[in-house]
This record gives sequence, structure tokens and C-alpha cells, in this order.
Amino acid sequence: MLRLLLISLFLLPFVSTAQKGHTTFGIGLRPGFPSRYFRTGPVTFSDSSSTFTQVQQSGISYGGFVRHGLNNRFSLETGIVYTKRNYRFDVDDPLVREEGDFSIIGYEIPLSGLVFIQLDQRWWMSGGMGASIDIFPSDVSTSGPKTLQYSARERKVNSAVSARLGIEWRTKTSGTVYIGAYYHRGLQTVYTNIIETYPDGDFAGTYATIGRTQMQGDYFGVELKYFFHEDPEKKNRKK
Repeated sequence: MLRLLLISLFLLPFVSTAQKGHTTFGIGLRPGFPSRYFRTGPVTFSDSSSTFTQVQQSGISYGGFVRHGLNNRFSLETGIVYTKRNYRFDVDDPLVREEGDFSIIGYEIPLSGLVFIQLDQRWWMSGGMGASIDIFPSDVSTSGPKTLQYSARERKVNSAVSARLGIEWRTKTSGTVYIGAYYHRGLQTVYTNIIETYPDGDFAGTYATIGRTQMQGDYFGVELKYFFHEDPEKKNRKK
């Protein structure tokens, strides 16, 4: 993705007119997928004879966005995004074999810089990088017949960086449709996840084994967006 973005920067002198001075509102959806290449693969940790495995599952993000064209080649984009990260854990213990699911809810306030290259009359390629404020409102806990899972926040507010690459179709009167790849990478550990086992099912007693791991909050996925059309006549009347 970074290599393609650098190619986009190299081709800037050949770019035609973008959306200079336009401010548009859009909505977006980001299905997220686990990948070992993007720090979202399975994590295994052990305590004596017990093995705990934590796997990030597919997640979902959606929100509203505002894009403003700075000049003929660059735009800024911000918004607010709801993100749900899903996880599964497995416990392999001589006395306890159990699995469970939990989810972490977060909110993002991103700010990205975008570069555009015109491919055809209505088709554009774009690449972008930016930063984000990530907010996690609460800790998370679940329980099974013989396990307790608890995810504790490291802090309420975290920082992250992001990168994207995609193409968009700009219609004359019906807005803009965008599809691309998106990667969100946290700069700090966001949660510590703890799993305890109780072979007799008595949670009031002392746990038999415990596993803990740090969670980064990264995700990789497909980004789908729709930006509403800005009426040029309306804009002229405002002037």
C-alpha cells in the first residue's frame, strides 16, 4: 500500500482537476478482517499446563465523514466512526476446555490527507494517510461455565495512524462512490485481556490458571463510502 501511495505522489504533475474548495458529507462502512500481516492474527499464551488462544474475528466500522478539497490535488477528510472489534478465545487445560466470544466497542475521530489521480472522466484513484483519536468507553467482561474473561482499558483515549488506497466514481448529480483498502494501526496498547479458569465452576474461589495478553486495536479491511452531491448552483448562491 505504501509503495502505491508513493507512486501516486510521483504522478501528481499529471493529475487533472479534483474537487477544489468543495466540502461534502458522506457515510461509510468498513468490514474488518483478521490478518497475521497486520498484527491481527491469533495470539497464544500459556500458564503452566494451560494454553490460551485469542483470535481476532471479523469486525465492523461505520460512521459519517466530511471531505474538504484544499486545491486541485489534495483534500482533507475527517469524521466520527463507530468500531466493533470481535474476538474469540479458547482455553486448553487438563481440567477446563472452553471457548467464548467478546467484543470491544470504540469510537474514532480520524483526520486524513488524500491525494487524487484522475483515471478517466468520472474515475479517480486516491491514496491517503492520517492520524486518529481512538476512544474506548468501558472495560469488557464475559463468563462461561468455568472461565472468566476481562478486558481492562489501558487508557480511555489512544492515538493511531491509518493508510488507505482506493478508487472512486464521481457522478454528475448523484454523488461519489468510493471503494478501497484501509489499515488502522494503534500507537499504544489499548486493552489487557485476562482469562481465568475455575475447574469447579466456583467463581468466588481462587482461579486455577490465568492467561493475559495485550491488545493493540489494529484492523485491516475494505472501505465503502458514499459522498452526497454538492449542488454547484447552491454553492454559487451562498457566495
